[in-house]
Amino acid sequence: MDDESRQLLLKGLTSYPKYIPTWYNYDELGSELEDKCTINNTGYYLRRSQIAILETSIKEIIPSAPYDFSLIDLGSGSCSKTRYFLDEMLLRQKRLTFYPLDISEEFLMKTVQQISNEYGDRLSLSPVAANYENGIEKLRSANGPKIIVWFGSIINLSYDDQVAKLKLISSLMTDRCHLVFSVDITQDKKAVLKAYNDEAGLEMKFFQNGIIRLNNEEHSHIRLDKFQYKADFIEDSSPEHMSYFRAYMQAKEHLFYSIPGLNIDIEFEKGENLYLHEGAGVSCKYTKEQIWNLTARAGLLLTDTWTDENQHAMFCRCKVA
Repeated sequence: MDDESRQLLLKGLTSYPKYIPTWYNYDELGSELEDKCTINNTGYYLRRSQIAILETSIKEIIPSAPYDFSLIDLGSGSCSKTRYFLDEMLLRQKRLTFYPLDISEEFLMKTVQQISNEYGDRLSLSPVAANYENGIEKLRSANGPKIIVWFGSIINLSYDDQVAKLKLISSLMTDRCHLVFSVDITQDKKAVLKAYNDEAGLEMKFFQNGIIRLNNEEHSHIRLDKFQYKADFIEDSSPEHMSYFRAYMQAKEHLFYSIPGLNIDIEFEKGENLYLHEGAGVSCKYTKEQIWNLTARAGLLLTDTWTDENQHAMFCRCKVA
Protein backbone atom coordinates (compact mmCIF):
# COMPACT_ATOMS: atom_id res chain seq x y z
CA MET A 1 0.00 0.00 0.00
CA ASP A 2 1.49 3.35 -1.05
CA ASP A 3 1.65 6.38 1.25
CA GLU A 4 -1.34 8.08 -0.36
CA SER A 5 -3.55 5.01 0.10
CA ARG A 6 -2.29 4.61 3.67
CA GLN A 7 -3.29 8.20 4.47
CA LEU A 8 -6.75 7.67 2.99
CA LEU A 9 -7.22 4.54 5.11
CA LEU A 10 -6.04 6.39 8.21
CA LYS A 11 -8.42 9.24 7.45
CA GLY A 12 -11.36 6.84 7.29
CA LEU A 13 -10.54 5.04 10.53
CA THR A 14 -9.98 8.27 12.47
CA SER A 15 -12.98 10.20 11.10
CA TYR A 16 -16.40 10.49 12.67
CA PRO A 17 -18.25 8.47 11.64
CA LYS A 18 -15.49 5.95 11.07
CA TYR A 19 -15.28 4.17 7.72
CA ILE A 20 -13.13 1.82 5.68
CA PRO A 21 -12.83 3.00 2.05
CA THR A 22 -14.49 0.69 -0.47
CA TRP A 23 -11.30 0.29 -2.50
CA TYR A 24 -9.59 -1.29 0.51
CA ASN A 25 -11.75 -4.40 0.01
CA TYR A 26 -10.03 -5.07 -3.31
CA ASP A 27 -7.03 -7.17 -2.46
CA GLU A 28 -6.81 -10.53 -4.25
CA LEU A 29 -9.35 -12.14 -1.88
CA GLY A 30 -11.73 -9.18 -2.11
CA SER A 31 -11.64 -9.22 -5.91
CA GLU A 32 -12.47 -12.94 -5.86
CA LEU A 33 -15.28 -12.33 -3.36
CA GLU A 34 -16.79 -9.63 -5.55
CA ASP A 35 -16.75 -11.99 -8.52
CA LYS A 36 -18.62 -14.56 -6.42
CA CYS A 37 -21.13 -11.91 -5.36
CA THR A 38 -21.94 -10.90 -8.91
CA ILE A 39 -22.15 -14.48 -10.23
CA ASN A 40 -23.46 -16.62 -7.34
CA ASN A 41 -25.79 -14.15 -5.63
CA THR A 42 -29.12 -14.96 -7.29
CA GLY A 43 -30.63 -11.65 -6.20
CA TYR A 44 -27.82 -9.57 -7.71
CA TYR A 45 -29.46 -8.19 -10.82
CA LEU A 46 -26.84 -5.71 -12.04
CA ARG A 47 -24.38 -8.08 -13.70
CA ARG A 48 -27.15 -10.00 -15.49
CA SER A 49 -28.66 -6.73 -16.70
CA GLN A 50 -25.30 -5.43 -17.91
CA ILE A 51 -24.63 -8.67 -19.80
CA ALA A 52 -28.10 -8.50 -21.39
CA ILE A 53 -27.34 -5.01 -22.71
CA LEU A 54 -23.94 -6.05 -24.03
CA GLU A 55 -25.33 -9.12 -25.76
CA THR A 56 -27.95 -7.10 -27.64
CA SER A 57 -26.24 -3.73 -28.14
CA ILE A 58 -22.43 -4.10 -28.23
CA LYS A 59 -22.31 -3.29 -31.98
CA GLU A 60 -24.01 0.06 -31.26
CA ILE A 61 -22.14 0.81 -28.03
CA ILE A 62 -18.79 0.68 -29.84
CA PRO A 63 -18.94 3.59 -32.29
CA SER A 64 -18.02 3.15 -35.94
CA ALA A 65 -14.91 5.07 -37.03
CA PRO A 66 -12.50 5.11 -39.98
CA TYR A 67 -9.58 4.43 -37.60
CA ASP A 68 -8.58 1.88 -34.96
CA PHE A 69 -9.18 2.37 -31.25
CA SER A 70 -7.20 1.23 -28.26
CA LEU A 71 -9.18 0.02 -25.23
CA ILE A 72 -8.75 1.11 -21.59
CA ASP A 73 -10.61 -0.76 -18.85
CA LEU A 74 -10.76 1.09 -15.51
CA GLY A 75 -11.20 -1.40 -12.68
CA SER A 76 -10.87 -4.39 -14.99
CA GLY A 77 -11.42 -7.20 -12.47
CA SER A 78 -11.87 -10.51 -14.31
CA CYS A 79 -12.69 -8.71 -17.61
CA SER A 80 -15.89 -10.76 -17.98
CA LYS A 81 -17.79 -7.81 -19.47
CA THR A 82 -14.74 -6.39 -21.24
CA ARG A 83 -14.57 -9.48 -23.43
CA TYR A 84 -17.63 -8.24 -25.33
CA PHE A 85 -15.61 -5.15 -26.30
CA LEU A 86 -12.50 -7.18 -27.13
CA ASP A 87 -14.43 -9.58 -29.35
CA GLU A 88 -16.31 -6.90 -31.27
CA MET A 89 -13.31 -4.59 -31.68
CA LEU A 90 -11.16 -7.45 -32.99
CA LEU A 91 -13.80 -8.09 -35.65
CA ARG A 92 -13.30 -4.51 -36.83
CA GLN A 93 -9.52 -4.12 -36.57
CA LYS A 94 -6.55 -6.44 -37.04
CA ARG A 95 -4.82 -5.60 -33.77
CA LEU A 96 -5.91 -4.03 -30.51
CA THR A 97 -3.92 -2.45 -27.71
CA PHE A 98 -5.60 -3.14 -24.36
CA TYR A 99 -4.84 -1.36 -21.07
CA PRO A 100 -6.53 -3.14 -18.12
CA LEU A 101 -6.23 -1.17 -14.86
CA ASP A 102 -6.89 -2.70 -11.46
CA ILE A 103 -5.89 -1.89 -7.89
CA SER A 104 -5.04 -5.54 -7.06
CA GLU A 105 -1.83 -6.46 -8.88
CA GLU A 106 -2.14 -10.17 -8.07
CA PHE A 107 -5.68 -10.42 -9.42
CA LEU A 108 -4.82 -8.24 -12.43
CA MET A 109 -1.88 -10.41 -13.50
CA LYS A 110 -3.98 -13.58 -13.25
CA THR A 111 -6.58 -11.99 -15.51
CA VAL A 112 -3.93 -10.73 -17.94
CA GLN A 113 -2.51 -14.25 -18.29
CA GLN A 114 -5.98 -15.64 -19.04
CA ILE A 115 -6.70 -12.89 -21.58
CA SER A 116 -3.32 -13.41 -23.25
CA ASN A 117 -3.97 -17.14 -23.59
CA GLU A 118 -7.42 -16.52 -25.09
CA TYR A 119 -6.61 -13.78 -27.60
CA GLY A 120 -3.01 -14.38 -28.56
CA ASP A 121 -0.90 -12.01 -30.66
CA ARG A 122 -3.76 -9.88 -31.99
CA LEU A 123 -4.07 -8.33 -28.55
CA SER A 124 -1.26 -6.15 -27.19
CA LEU A 125 -1.61 -6.09 -23.40
CA SER A 126 -0.31 -3.25 -21.21
CA PRO A 127 -1.61 -3.88 -17.66
CA VAL A 128 -1.58 -1.08 -15.06
CA ALA A 129 -1.69 -2.03 -11.36
CA ALA A 130 -2.73 1.16 -9.55
CA ASN A 131 -5.63 3.14 -8.13
CA TYR A 132 -7.56 5.41 -10.49
CA GLU A 133 -5.50 8.55 -9.91
CA ASN A 134 -2.08 6.95 -10.32
CA GLY A 135 -3.28 4.68 -13.09
CA ILE A 136 -4.70 7.50 -15.16
CA GLU A 137 -1.42 9.37 -14.86
CA LYS A 138 0.38 6.30 -16.23
CA LEU A 139 -2.16 6.03 -19.05
CA ARG A 140 -1.38 9.52 -20.36
CA SER A 141 1.22 7.91 -22.61
CA ALA A 142 -1.56 6.01 -24.41
CA ASN A 143 -1.96 8.19 -27.49
CA GLY A 144 -4.51 8.04 -30.29
CA PRO A 145 -8.24 7.24 -30.41
CA LYS A 146 -9.43 5.40 -27.31
CA ILE A 147 -12.51 3.73 -25.93
CA ILE A 148 -12.44 3.92 -22.14
CA VAL A 149 -14.75 1.54 -20.28
CA TRP A 150 -15.74 1.83 -16.63
CA PHE A 151 -18.13 -0.91 -15.55
CA GLY A 152 -20.18 -0.02 -12.52
CA SER A 153 -17.35 1.20 -10.28
CA ILE A 154 -18.60 4.78 -10.40
CA ILE A 155 -21.59 3.73 -8.29
CA ASN A 156 -19.35 3.05 -5.28
CA LEU A 157 -18.04 6.61 -4.99
CA SER A 158 -19.45 9.69 -3.28
CA TYR A 159 -21.15 12.20 -5.58
CA ASP A 160 -18.29 14.69 -5.50
CA ASP A 161 -15.78 11.90 -6.12
CA GLN A 162 -17.85 10.69 -9.07
CA VAL A 163 -17.63 14.15 -10.62
CA ALA A 164 -13.90 14.35 -9.88
CA LYS A 165 -13.17 10.91 -11.35
CA LEU A 166 -15.16 11.66 -14.51
CA LYS A 167 -13.22 14.93 -14.91
CA LEU A 168 -9.97 13.03 -14.45
CA ILE A 169 -10.99 10.44 -17.05
CA SER A 170 -11.99 13.19 -19.48
CA SER A 171 -8.45 14.55 -19.25
CA LEU A 172 -7.33 11.41 -21.16
CA MET A 173 -9.80 12.08 -23.95
CA THR A 174 -9.64 13.90 -27.27
CA ASP A 175 -12.47 14.39 -29.75
CA ARG A 176 -11.69 10.91 -31.11
CA CYS A 177 -12.19 9.21 -27.73
CA HIS A 178 -15.29 7.80 -26.07
CA LEU A 179 -16.07 6.93 -22.46
CA VAL A 180 -18.52 4.08 -21.86
CA PHE A 181 -19.64 3.57 -18.27
CA SER A 182 -22.46 1.62 -16.67
CA VAL A 183 -24.74 2.58 -13.80
CA ASP A 184 -27.55 1.09 -11.76
CA ILE A 185 -30.95 2.70 -12.43
CA THR A 186 -33.00 0.44 -10.14
CA GLN A 187 -35.43 2.35 -7.94
CA ASP A 188 -37.12 -0.66 -6.29
CA LYS A 189 -36.04 -0.72 -2.63
CA LYS A 190 -37.00 -4.37 -2.15
CA ALA A 191 -34.91 -5.46 -5.16
CA VAL A 192 -31.91 -3.42 -3.97
CA LEU A 193 -31.91 -4.88 -0.46
CA LYS A 194 -32.35 -8.41 -1.84
CA ALA A 195 -29.32 -7.86 -4.06
CA TYR A 196 -26.97 -6.26 -1.52
CA ASN A 197 -28.09 -7.95 1.69
CA ASP A 198 -28.58 -11.46 0.35
CA GLU A 199 -29.61 -14.40 2.53
CA ALA A 200 -26.37 -16.29 1.82
CA GLY A 201 -24.34 -13.35 3.14
CA LEU A 202 -22.10 -13.11 0.07
CA GLU A 203 -22.24 -9.30 -0.04
CA MET A 204 -21.62 -9.11 3.70
CA LYS A 205 -18.43 -11.18 3.29
CA PHE A 206 -17.23 -8.84 0.55
CA PHE A 207 -17.93 -5.69 2.59
CA GLN A 208 -16.29 -7.19 5.68
CA ASN A 209 -13.13 -8.06 3.76
CA GLY A 210 -11.66 -4.66 4.62
CA ILE A 211 -11.71 -5.65 8.30
CA ILE A 212 -10.18 -9.04 7.51
CA ARG A 213 -7.45 -7.28 5.54
CA LEU A 214 -6.77 -4.88 8.44
CA ASN A 215 -6.34 -7.87 10.75
CA ASN A 216 -4.04 -9.69 8.32
CA GLU A 217 -1.90 -6.83 7.07
CA GLU A 218 -1.94 -4.26 9.88
CA HIS A 219 -1.96 -6.76 12.78
CA SER A 220 -5.21 -5.65 14.39
CA HIS A 221 -7.56 -8.08 16.10
CA ILE A 222 -10.98 -6.65 15.27
CA ARG A 223 -13.63 -9.25 16.05
CA LEU A 224 -16.52 -9.41 13.63
CA ASP A 225 -18.72 -11.12 16.22
CA LYS A 226 -18.56 -7.96 18.35
CA PHE A 227 -20.43 -6.08 15.62
CA GLN A 228 -23.76 -6.50 13.89
CA TYR A 229 -23.78 -6.16 10.09
CA LYS A 230 -26.51 -3.80 8.87
CA ALA A 231 -27.66 -2.49 5.51
CA ASP A 232 -30.27 -0.01 4.30
CA PHE A 233 -31.33 1.90 1.19
CA ILE A 234 -31.69 5.70 1.09
CA GLU A 235 -33.89 7.07 -1.69
CA ASP A 236 -33.16 10.50 -3.22
CA SER A 237 -34.72 11.64 -6.50
CA SER A 238 -33.34 15.20 -6.47
CA PRO A 239 -31.50 16.12 -9.72
CA GLU A 240 -28.12 16.82 -8.08
CA HIS A 241 -27.98 13.64 -5.99
CA MET A 242 -28.81 9.92 -6.26
CA SER A 243 -30.19 7.08 -4.16
CA TYR A 244 -27.72 4.77 -2.45
CA PHE A 245 -27.16 1.67 -0.34
CA ARG A 246 -25.37 1.75 3.03
CA ALA A 247 -23.44 -1.10 4.63
CA TYR A 248 -22.01 -0.83 8.13
CA MET A 249 -20.97 -2.69 11.25
CA GLN A 250 -22.64 -1.59 14.50
CA ALA A 251 -20.77 -2.17 17.76
CA LYS A 252 -22.67 -4.41 20.18
CA GLU A 253 -20.71 -3.03 23.15
CA HIS A 254 -17.94 -0.60 24.02
CA LEU A 255 -14.84 -1.69 22.06
CA PHE A 256 -11.18 -0.68 21.88
CA TYR A 257 -8.69 -1.95 19.29
CA SER A 258 -5.07 -1.23 18.44
CA ILE A 259 -3.94 -1.28 14.81
CA PRO A 260 -0.14 -1.56 15.15
CA GLY A 261 0.59 -1.42 11.41
CA LEU A 262 -1.07 2.00 11.19
CA ASN A 263 0.14 3.14 14.62
CA ILE A 264 -3.35 4.06 15.81
CA ASP A 265 -5.95 2.96 18.35
CA ILE A 266 -9.67 3.08 17.60
CA GLU A 267 -12.54 3.08 20.06
CA PHE A 268 -16.24 2.36 19.53
CA GLU A 269 -19.11 3.28 21.80
CA LYS A 270 -21.95 0.77 22.02
CA GLY A 271 -24.18 1.34 18.98
CA GLU A 272 -21.51 3.25 17.03
CA ASN A 273 -21.26 2.46 13.31
CA LEU A 274 -18.20 1.54 11.25
CA TYR A 275 -19.21 2.25 7.65
CA LEU A 276 -17.84 -0.09 5.00
CA HIS A 277 -17.51 2.62 2.37
CA GLU A 278 -16.56 6.27 2.09
CA GLY A 279 -19.20 8.95 1.61
CA ALA A 280 -22.88 8.82 2.48
CA GLY A 281 -23.45 5.53 0.69
CA VAL A 282 -22.35 3.04 -1.92
CA SER A 283 -23.85 1.24 -4.94
CA CYS A 284 -25.68 4.38 -6.07
CA LYS A 285 -28.93 4.26 -8.08
CA TYR A 286 -29.72 6.97 -10.63
CA THR A 287 -32.50 8.52 -12.63
CA LYS A 288 -31.79 9.59 -16.22
CA GLU A 289 -31.89 13.25 -15.13
CA GLN A 290 -29.30 12.59 -12.42
CA ILE A 291 -26.96 11.00 -14.96
CA TRP A 292 -27.34 13.96 -17.34
CA ASN A 293 -26.47 16.37 -14.52
CA LEU A 294 -23.53 14.23 -13.32
CA THR A 295 -21.86 14.02 -16.72
CA ALA A 296 -22.50 17.69 -17.47
CA ARG A 297 -20.83 18.72 -14.19
CA ALA A 298 -17.79 16.69 -15.24
CA GLY A 299 -17.57 18.46 -18.61
CA LEU A 300 -18.79 15.46 -20.60
CA LEU A 301 -21.50 15.20 -23.23
CA LEU A 302 -23.80 12.20 -22.79
CA THR A 303 -24.39 11.08 -26.37
CA ASP A 304 -26.17 7.70 -26.07
CA THR A 305 -27.68 5.36 -23.49
CA TRP A 306 -28.82 1.72 -23.49
CA THR A 307 -30.95 -0.08 -20.89
CA ASP A 308 -32.16 -3.64 -20.29
CA GLU A 309 -35.85 -4.52 -20.45
CA ASN A 310 -36.13 -4.69 -16.65
CA GLN A 311 -34.72 -1.17 -16.26
CA HIS A 312 -31.97 -2.21 -13.86
CA ALA A 313 -28.81 -1.13 -15.70
CA MET A 314 -27.82 1.60 -18.12
CA PHE A 315 -24.78 1.95 -20.34
CA CYS A 316 -23.80 5.55 -21.07
CA ARG A 317 -21.49 6.75 -23.85
CA CYS A 318 -19.87 10.15 -23.54
CA LYS A 319 -17.54 12.47 -25.42
CA VAL A 320 -15.73 15.54 -24.17
CA ALA A 321 -18.07 18.54 -24.30
